[in-house]
Amino acid sequence: MFLILIAVSLSGCLTALTGEQNSAAEAEDIAGVLEIYELNVFIPTVKGAEKVVDSGTYFVSNTPATKVVLFVNNQNEISLLRDSGLLSFDAPVFEHIYFITAENTENTENTEDFSATPEGIKALIENPVLTDVSYTLKDAKNSPTLKLEENFTGVLVYTFIPQSGGTSVLINDKADAVQVILPEGMTTGNRIIGKASPNPDSAETDGEGRNVLKWNNPIGNISVKYYSEKAPLYLIIAFSALIAAIALVYLWYRYQIKKLHKITELIDDETSGFRKQN
Repeated sequence: MFLILIAVSLSGCLTALTGEQNSAAEAEDIAGVLEIYELNVFIPTVKGAEKVVDSGTYFVSNTPATKVVLFVNNQNEISLLRDSGLLSFDAPVFEHIYFITAENTENTENTEDFSATPEGIKALIENPVLTDVSYTLKDAKNSPTLKLEENFTGVLVYTFIPQSGGTSVLINDKADAVQVILPEGMTTGNRIIGKASPNPDSAETDGEGRNVLKWNNPIGNISVKYYSEKAPLYLIIAFSALIAAIALVYLWYRYQIKKLHKITELIDDETSGFRKQN
């Protein structure tokens, strides 16, 4: 077990338990926000066509922090991720909460006047601006929800830091479509070490070499346990070392038994079966 724990530690599976939290300064403009967040809005493909829904993109990391890019359409209550770990006695931490919409390019009074379509989202990504939205965070521990003073259509970004830590993420904010982007060098799918549940609709590698898992229309919560791509190799080495150690102990035991039998044969009276008296 000690060897297995060492292997898991080396593989990166325990890194999140001691990782530092995101401590980036609060941004004052969209450029500062884009230094913290990658503006990636997930548009699922349903029956061969792109469909804009309330979707979430979740950037997990080697620390407990998860960066969330959530597209919402005409909402005044937005559910956030919940901490469901056994050690989550306190409320999770929510950092860097920003609301982003498309820049007004038609000189109209409504900055948020863009359509919730693939074209509208493309315009938002190409010309994003911060917008002031008054909100209240309610029930942060059990069911964290942002209550807005008015309906909002656009992108909400925030950082979720669970109290329980770990190298897994549970998507439980009721997003209609989900994509999880793992850090470079991390993967999932091994039944022993960890996998995604339910199975994603698709899995691919992006231009930065990161594994991307996508669910177009998930039913219920999504759980992803991720680990270093080298973790299976480390576990094989650990198990091999454990088996070798067991084999050595067994051979040593057999050697001692045979040695004891030889000593017994030398001192036993073969005729009577009683030990010889010196």
